[in-house]
Formats: sequence, C-alpha cells, structure tokens
Amino acid sequence: MGRERTRSDRTLIVRRSRLRGLLIAALALAFFVAAVWFAWHAGSWLERLFAVSMAVFLGLVTVVSTLIALDRNPVLEIDEEGLTDRGSPVRAGRVPWQSIRRIEAKSVGTRRYLVVQVYRPQRFIADLDPERRKAAEELIQRHGTPIVIPWEALDQPLDAVVEQAEALRQSTAT
Repeated sequence: MGRERTRSDRTLIVRRSRLRGLLIAALALAFFVAAVWFAWHAGSWLERLFAVSMAVFLGLVTVVSTLIALDRNPVLEIDEEGLTDRGSPVRAGRVPWQSIRRIEAKSVGTRRYLVVQVYRPQRFIADLDPERRKAAEELIQRHGTPIVIPWEALDQPLDAVVEQAEALRQSTAT
C-alpha cells in the first residue's frame, strides 16, 4: 500500500494490448513449429542450419511477445493531479497538470500518437542517457515536446483518452 496511490473513479489507466501481443506470439509459435519441422526434414546441412536459426529466433519472439502480452503495468495513468508517463522515449514519470499546456492526438502517416505538450520541454531531457536524449531532442524538434507516446499497441481508443485527459486538465485549471 505504501507504493500504490489510491485511485479515484476519475483515474484512467492505459496498458499494452493483450490481443496484439498474443496474436504475435501465436503467429511466431506457428512459424516456430514449421521451422522445427523443416529442420527435421532438411536435406542438406545448410537448410538445417537455416531452419534451426529460424526456430531459435521465432522461439525468442514467441517468449518475448507472450511476456509483453502478460505485462499489465500501466503505460499511462491520468488522474486529477496529472499524468504518469511510462510509454514515451523520455519516460517522464509523474507530470503535474501545471506543467502541461495541452494533450492532443496526432497522426503521422498511418501511425497515431498521444502528444503531451509541456511548458518547458528541455527540463524533461536533462538527466537522460545520450541515446534517449537524442531521441527526445528529435521529438522536441518534430512535435515541440519530448512526451510522445506511440498508440498502436495500447488498449484504449486514443480519441477517448485525449478527451478525458483534456477534461481533467481543464477541470484542475479552474
């Protein structure tokens, strides 16, 4: 109980989609079985080597996809006090509403993103390692903020999340 905050009725929790992870795991498992069968019936050592390497790779994909599907840690939590980000490259953590200008949905090609516009974007990247800092700086140049969450693998509709988040942000501003 010490670590977990009490959640009110207005808390919105967004997690990874189980369906997507399990679908990828099932496809990888099917191809894993096919690769093992092919390795067993291969005619030459080169075919067998290829099939075994594919089986190892697909086995790893199956395990990782299953673990991702079973992971129920929130990617994003939104409540009356602000939001907790665990899905952007910055992984900004707790961001209070006072630091947020607006929350919007953005499409780039066929991909959709949740974009959290903050007042001082540079402060979120000050303590990052060099690789994540470079990614965050590119996001600031492209979107004006380092908190950009890719949305295709999450379990809530993006437009509904943006609507609820903006309503909570505006209710605390008054």
